[in-house]
Amino acid sequence: MEYKPTFTKEEIEDIIHWFATHKLEQDIDLGNGVHIRELDTALKQLTHIAKTRHDNRVFSGQIYMLFKIKDELIKQGKVLGEK
Repeated sequence: MEYKPTFTKEEIEDIIHWFATHKLEQDIDLGNGVHIRELDTALKQLTHIAKTRHDNRVFSGQIYMLFKIKDELIKQGKVLGEK
């Protein structure tokens, strides 16, 4: 997904549901110097922001990270299956 400044409530619900229903490796490199070692912790913080601040454009970068992480997990083969 390309970056965009706002996200719909449906998009937020869909991405949160996707993370809740998939087993994932806990270490991912997103490129450009971004490396996440404890993915569960990062997802907990990012989903909280998405749930509570999805209507505020200031937080669009953090919310976009959820979509970037999902795309990279799939691309790198780090989705271990469904829960």
